[in-house]
Amino acid sequence: MSSNGYNPVRRAGGVAWRQTPRLRTRQRLWNQVNRNLVALISLVMAMTSLGYNTWRNETTEVQRNWRQASVRILIEVGELNQVVLMRRYFVARDAPGAGGPPQPESWVRGWGSATMIRDIASVLPGPLPARGRRLFEAWERHAEALHDPSDAERRDEAANELLEAVEQMRQGTVDLLASLT
Repeated sequence: MSSNGYNPVRRAGGVAWRQTPRLRTRQRLWNQVNRNLVALISLVMAMTSLGYNTWRNETTEVQRNWRQASVRILIEVGELNQVVLMRRYFVARDAPGAGGPPQPESWVRGWGSATMIRDIASVLPGPLPARGRRLFEAWERHAEALHDPSDAERRDEAANELLEAVEQMRQGTVDLLASLT
């Protein structure tokens, strides 16, 4: 057998060359590829399109979920900001006396907003989960001081830390919304 895939065959009048089975198989395969080239190209295009479409749909769904969660966080951050400001500036006016119980509405709204922000932020990309936990922990530490009409300095310190955590959460959420395509 020669290196070109043909075997010499002795015949009367000279040497003839005959194809080997391996070469015939290669030629048949190549002929099939040539005959079905359009179908093969179509198959490759269909698989590529399907892969891209699936990726794009998943990306769109993730971004839609992040967008909805971000808007909800902005609403909750706004409500918590109002609670902090109301308690900072008006706690002494509506308290029945020094050391009185916190106003139930603002107390419950504050805890509800802080908890909601922490929980929703946990499904968003970083650094929002850490900021959500920080805001919740700040509320946990300072909620009582925020509702204490007897110590204005402590109340202001609590309000300042809470407002800083609220602003960081708000800014991170706005940055996330701006980055979504």
